[in-house]
Amino acid sequence: PLSAEVSTLSRPDGSASFSAGHTRVLAAVYGPAAPRAASREDPNGAVVTVVWKHGAGTARKGGGGGEKGGGGSAHPGYGATERELERFVGDALASCVRLERYPRSVIEVVVQVIRADGSVLGTAVNAAVMALLDAGIEMNGVPAATTCLVLRSGGGGGDDDLRLDPTSEEEGAAEAAVSVVVTDNVNEGQVLTTITFGNLKVASLLSCVEGATRAGKAVVAFMRLAVEQKVTREAQTLWSS
Repeated sequence: PLSAEVSTLSRPDGSASFSAGHTRVLAAVYGPAAPRAASREDPNGAVVTVVWKHGAGTARKGGGGGEKGGGGSAHPGYGATERELERFVGDALASCVRLERYPRSVIEVVVQVIRADGSVLGTAVNAAVMALLDAGIEMNGVPAATTCLVLRSGGGGGDDDLRLDPTSEEEGAAEAAVSVVVTDNVNEGQVLTTITFGNLKVASLLSCVEGATRAGKAVVAFMRLAVEQKVTREAQTLWSS
């Protein structure tokens, strides 16, 4: 199940908490603001930067209850470094932000993994998107991320078993995984970017993209509903005061 909360923090320009199952990620947006260093300035548009915080103490919920100390990693990138994850999330967000609206500025997104129980990368992207919406950043469309897991079938020559938004226990038994980011702009269901981990067949990759694209539409609708509910509550509070 999905759950979300908008404007969870008071100091950032925008913030949001997004949960998928037991995984929970908090995102905060600072800016648009003038860059601290001239080298980070782009006269033609904003620069989107991402800071990923995933401490060693982040709780990972195991299938048998409680936290797991060994037997696999709770790291969301299946071996990718945090810098690589920052680049992936930053590129996905920048592709939907109207950068030309904010020349010579920086939009910084801080992602904090609160609890990790699978599908952390996709949850982080969705939390960051909601934080951008809360900050009022102009966007070409609303992106949404979904993780698809590939489990080898037991029988020889059978089709692979695909799981959307898997848990950490399922990720531990996976042969490969694909995180897909889609957008709801005029090109409905357009795939913005993907990142793959492990070895998988082309047919499995295409099936993952197709399944994640369908699921992404539901995620976008959920995020829009959460933001609309927040705006409605604020409007009611304004008129009642």
